[in-house]
Amino acid sequence: MYARLISFSGADAEKRENAINTIIGTVLPMLRDYDGFAGYIALWQRDSSSAKAIILWDSEETADAAETELAGRRQQITSGLGLTIESVDLYEAPVVELETAHV
Repeated sequence: MYARLISFSGADAEKRENAINTIIGTVLPMLRDYDGFAGYIALWQRDSSSAKAIILWDSEETADAAETELAGRRQQITSGLGLTIESVDLYEAPVVELETAHV
């Protein structure tokens, strides 16, 4: 499994609800259309106004194939939310264990 870790700045508290609604209503449905999509985790750190997204992929190939299209879409979505993309990195995820999430 592979994980794309995206770091954002400008994640002020007043942007949180709009960002969550955008993730649920736009980002997740879009990601589900990509082969190899395996999961998504959003992280928010209020004290530093930063956020991270972890997108899980079943292989490096599917992660890379999706990234060619997602990079532009990511920029559009984040700029509309008033966030700045600080970094986008792909990691091998040799251990992933997820129980059913209750949020």
